[in-house]
Amino acid sequence: MTQRPTGGDRPGPGSPDSRDWFAPPLDQPADMDITYTGPPPQPPSIPIPGTLRPVGDLRVWPAPSEEEHTMTVPFPAVPGTRVELPAHYRRPTQAAVPAPPPRKKMSRGKRRALLGAGAILSVAAAVALPGWFAYEVYQYGRPSDHIHIVKPGQAATWQHVSWKVSLAAIPDPVPSAKPDTSRQWMKVVVTRTALDEEGTIRHYTPEVRLTDKSGRVWLAEMVNETTPNEPQENKIGTPYQIDLMGVVPPSVADQVEVLLRPSISRDVPGQSVTDMMKESVTTEEKSDQVLRFTR
Repeated sequence: MTQRPTGGDRPGPGSPDSRDWFAPPLDQPADMDITYTGPPPQPPSIPIPGTLRPVGDLRVWPAPSEEEHTMTVPFPAVPGTRVELPAHYRRPTQAAVPAPPPRKKMSRGKRRALLGAGAILSVAAAVALPGWFAYEVYQYGRPSDHIHIVKPGQAATWQHVSWKVSLAAIPDPVPSAKPDTSRQWMKVVVTRTALDEEGTIRHYTPEVRLTDKSGRVWLAEMVNETTPNEPQENKIGTPYQIDLMGVVPPSVADQVEVLLRPSISRDVPGQSVTDMMKESVTTEEKSDQVLRFTR
C-alpha cells in the first residue's frame, strides 16, 4: 500500500506523476495551443439612476433659501446703479507722483575725473588704515606721557617712593681721551627713598633721560646703583643713590633738565611667576607718568 505525502494530495517523489503543480496533465497533447485569443473581459455595467450635474460654487453658510440660486458667482454690475460709500469710509486719494525729470548724461571727461578720484581715495584708504591701526596699538601700549613738574632742589613722590635729582657738568670720565668740544659730559644723581612696604617692592631702576627746552632728548646710562635687589633688604626711609652719565651739546649744558620715568614693576615676596604675569596683564597702571626736574 502506497502512503500519500503529508503535504496534501500532491504525489511524492516516487509517484508516477511527480512534476510541478503548473505542468499540464499527461493526457494533454504537447502541440496543443492553449493561448486565449478571445476579447478582453469587460467590467460589469451598473446602471446609475438619474443624470449627473456639474457641481458649481455652492454656498454652505448661511443656508440658501429655495427661491434664490445656489451659485455664488456675482452678477455683472449694471451701469448707473453703484452706491458710493460715506466719506468717513473712503480711503484718502493719493496725489499722483510727478515723474522724475530726465537724467542728464554725464560727460566723458567728468566721468573719468570721478573714477580717478575714487581710485585715489581707495588707495589712500588702503594705505592709511593699516598705519592708523598700528598707531592705535602703539598708543595703547605706550600712551601719551603725563609730565609732573618738580621745582629745583625739591623731591617728588610717586607710587610710595620719594625721588630727588641733582645734575652737574663733569669732565670726560676717560682722562686719556682726546678733547672734544662738540659734547659735554653730564652726571645725574638720583636718590630714591621707600616710604612704606609698597615702596620697598618698587625697587626697579627708573628710565632717566636729559632734555632741553626745544624737546630734544639724550639718553643717560646708569653707572652705579645702591638699591638692594631684594625687597626685604630695602629699608623704609633709607635713601639709595643711582649714578648716571650722559652727553649733551655744550651750548645746552647749563639748561638741560632731567626726565625720570618710574618703573611700574612690583617685586612681591613669595609671588609665583604665573601670578606675576597675570598681574602685569590685568593691572590698570601704565608707564605714562614722568617726573621733570627743572633747573
